[in-house]
Amino acid sequence: MSGLAATTLGAFLVVADAAWGLFDGTPERDVVAIVLFAAALGCLVATLCPVVDRSAAPPPGVPLGDWRRSERIERQFTARPPKIEPEDRDEVVAAAGRLIGTSVAVVSRSVWLPAAWLLAWAAIVVSGLPSDGQLTLLVLPALLGLLQAATCLGAVTALARADAARHRALALPPAPPRPARSAPPRDGRVGSQLALPDE
Repeated sequence: MSGLAATTLGAFLVVADAAWGLFDGTPERDVVAIVLFAAALGCLVATLCPVVDRSAAPPPGVPLGDWRRSERIERQFTARPPKIEPEDRDEVVAAAGRLIGTSVAVVSRSVWLPAAWLLAWAAIVVSGLPSDGQLTLLVLPALLGLLQAATCLGAVTALARADAARHRALALPPAPPRPARSAPPRDGRVGSQLALPDE
């Protein structure tokens, strides 16, 4: 879909430049500017395309029922994680798998938007469109591209932390199974187990 959009825009710009002279540079520079504009549109359209099959998304985590333990597991994905408790090993591995899948999807989508802005900026520079009085046209796309890159960098950082937490958890030996809770002994009597004074 993004390739179709880029090809369509490129063909339109070639026709428009031939008919109305959109660009004032040499033919070689005009071709490079048209290719860069078309690639920028292709990257913009790529941000709208789904990158993950929703049916293949990892299942949500099971609530642990202990907010202290949940908070302890979440801290494993911070900049300075504490030591992993042996009983949290499996939950950290599962949470890391979910976070890795989400981060890969975010990186796959968000990397195209800063690329679109930077390609548009390069196209504007090559085409010679901005003049001395249009410095905003020259600076704004590059600035927006750098700002949009922050989302992608955040997703890459989350991906790296999740992968590191997963490797730390897998290095631990599996936690021993929890002992099964034994039921209280039953002696077959029904009713209260308290004895009355005259019994």
